[in-house]
Amino acid sequence: MNGTDYADWFVEATPDLLRALADLARDHEENELADNLRRFSGPMCLEPLYDDPSENRTPGRFCAEIVEREGEPCSEHSPENADALGRCVCPDRTRLCREPRVPGKDRCADHVEVCLVVKRDGTVCGMRRCGVPKHKRDTAAAAEGAAVRSS
Repeated sequence: MNGTDYADWFVEATPDLLRALADLARDHEENELADNLRRFSGPMCLEPLYDDPSENRTPGRFCAEIVEREGEPCSEHSPENADALGRCVCPDRTRLCREPRVPGKDRCADHVEVCLVVKRDGTVCGMRRCGVPKHKRDTAAAAEGAAVRSS
């Protein structure tokens, strides 16, 4: 312990420190430790992993997959894969929505009213309680299995 204040009890594990510790571990022939330290020195996905996303709101662990840039998810936890993971499929974000789905729907309570019709220019409508009649028809058709496209 470095002092009586909790902030003095630890040293922040910056990427530079982790790489230096990895080099030290490798010098002492602790290759597995060195590989882990080197791995944890880069940006990671850090998506919370829930045992049951609809019930358990406290994650038991986090994804530690290496990613290209800080703050981005790995391919498994990208918003495009949300439906396969049983998560809210609202696409207007770079991370998965962490709220549980409404039973029988593909979105959470906050996003269930968001219009997901894709316009001709490739953008998503994104309006809450969208009143565009064509969007309502396209959404109803999508619920029956048709592709969602609009003007």
